[in-house]
Amino acid sequence: MIIYTRGTAKIEHSVSKEIFEIFDDELEWEVVGGDERGMGQETIYEAFVDHDDLGDLRWSISEYPLGVENFTDTNVGVHRIVSDFDYGLEHQPDFDEEEPIGLRNRLKANPEWATALTRGSLVKLLVDWFHYLYEDPANETPYNGREGGYLYIKGGPYNAEEELRGNFEDIVPEEALMAAVEEIQSDGLFDWAPSPRHQASVAFYEDAVADDYQQEEVSFEKLSEIAASEPSAGIGSAEEKAARVTVLEQISALKDELPKPASHGGIGHNHPPEEFELHGDELEEAAASIDAIEAELVSNDPSAEVVAKKASLLKDAVGWVAGKINTTVDAFCKSFGMTLGAAAAVAIPAAILASPYWAKLVVLLGSLKSWLLVVLAL
Repeated sequence: MIIYTRGTAKIEHSVSKEIFEIFDDELEWEVVGGDERGMGQETIYEAFVDHDDLGDLRWSISEYPLGVENFTDTNVGVHRIVSDFDYGLEHQPDFDEEEPIGLRNRLKANPEWATALTRGSLVKLLVDWFHYLYEDPANETPYNGREGGYLYIKGGPYNAEEELRGNFEDIVPEEALMAAVEEIQSDGLFDWAPSPRHQASVAFYEDAVADDYQQEEVSFEKLSEIAASEPSAGIGSAEEKAARVTVLEQISALKDELPKPASHGGIGHNHPPEEFELHGDELEEAAASIDAIEAELVSNDPSAEVVAKKASLLKDAVGWVAGKINTTVDAFCKSFGMTLGAAAAVAIPAAILASPYWAKLVVLLGSLKSWLLVVLAL
């Protein structure tokens, strides 16, 4: 059930006989009480207007039993009602599509329902629509303090008022639209990123998957050859910076867990060795390659050729691990849900953070491939 209020109320002042008009968008309905009765709960709704000349004006609706309008009552004190609103309870239309993304179409296709909505109800619908399509950039948007903050690689930043106006200004009252903006921005956040349901995010990931499919077979060795003969056209772009931030975050997470090479050829960690642990020359080569890649990526002009060569050595280390369990590099990588051409994620998934270090190494290889593809404009 929803409360509808239509028309204009006209009230005559008891002394001056002046007739005042009260408009339907001035009424804000709230639940003010109710009791448990024989056929269930009774709910009392009330709208209150504090008028400069008429004083306290109240409109009330009783819902009892659930889903049934019991009575309505208008109280204007000593004044006289010339004509009242048409107001009460009515059933909300059944919609084929209830997701917030379809709100504009529902409002346009059901004007009587849209008109009947109280401002509070409409504001809630607008706020739900916004949060369905937009999110705090802290959720998934890469951040780089040196570049001035968030890198909106999927689109944005978006502004609540601009987005609501662009979608609803022609069909909702200004007061409701601005009340929704105020509520959305109440926590002090004014720049928003697209949520995974926003078309900009959908397009971003579709493009990433398409690029991954096309470039998966490009090896690090081939990328090293390309980097040696062609300029790194993608260095400095927003996409490259975002991918670089991701790689550096993954390197940091990996280095925290990578065993330390032992000074006498032993295994450099304190827990028992497993069959497919990196150790000895493989561990030293992997650690040195990771350090070299990190050094390049923190510089102002990283060398794609060096990164590709060192990434190739890391892939060899992964191949050594894979061989210990009698599988291929590709099969080993896919066991962690990654391929060596996978697009760089915008954040390190919690599942990866909880995985053993070789899983983080697999993820790093995929992100390095993605960074190289961006840098070389492939």
